[in-house]
Amino acid sequence: MPDSVPDSLLVKIEEIIKQIQAMNLFNDTFISVVFKDKASCLHLVRQLMQKPDLKIIACRTQDAIPMLISKSPRLDITAEDDQGTLYEIEIQRLEETAPARRVRYYSAVMDSELLRKGVTYDKLPEVYLFYLSEKDIWQRGQTVYEMEQLLRVGNDSIPYYNGLHTIYVNAEIDDGSNIAKLMQYLKTAKAGDTSQGALSAHVNYLKSPEGGREAMGEFEKIFTEKGRAEGEAKVHRETALEMLKGGEKLSKIVKYSTLAKETVFALAKENGLEVVVG
Repeated sequence: MPDSVPDSLLVKIEEIIKQIQAMNLFNDTFISVVFKDKASCLHLVRQLMQKPDLKIIACRTQDAIPMLISKSPRLDITAEDDQGTLYEIEIQRLEETAPARRVRYYSAVMDSELLRKGVTYDKLPEVYLFYLSEKDIWQRGQTVYEMEQLLRVGNDSIPYYNGLHTIYVNAEIDDGSNIAKLMQYLKTAKAGDTSQGALSAHVNYLKSPEGGREAMGEFEKIFTEKGRAEGEAKVHRETALEMLKGGEKLSKIVKYSTLAKETVFALAKENGLEVVVG
């Protein structure tokens, strides 16, 4: 590093490196950098599927799903194998008020986008949608919960198969399985831990002084974009809050604040305000 680098810049660089070293794999910023590495992405999908020989041909992080309606969801990781099967992975750190509906929304949007591109219903791919969370959101003491759909026929029921596999995995319950070990690693991502093969190797590199400096520009760009987005979100919330205080109708608040209805209701509840529906 040149001797002429200002002290303030050196301090900033060291501060970013400290942030990187403290991150785990429930952190959006770290996720978006780590899983750009194909070997890390491959390891994650193989472990979740418990298929060590699975061949992944494409992997994208923080994939903005293009769509024609207002809100554009972002999946943390989207991967495709050599058979055309899709793996959609959402890593959720904060407690979600309606995880099942969030998953439903993601799957519906993905299918709509595939159909918009000309895929017919019978050609829709097999999809594995993983929802990874820190907490056991279903509170039944399991690491893995796989949704099973049934079709009721009289007093009996038969499997209902539509090609969508929804699987919830959490880091709170450690049942000793390989998937549980993966989830424990995501929760810590400690430098020096080598338990998760290629994923651990890439994390350890990024958390080293050399790796941290090499990826500095990418992290700094994400920090800047995140700061801008957080600033915009704050303005939208403040707009909605003022309109709630003024007794404006829900439809108008949603229009001018661009917040989802659920967010407006939550904001009203936080501040002890009533929502005028209409």
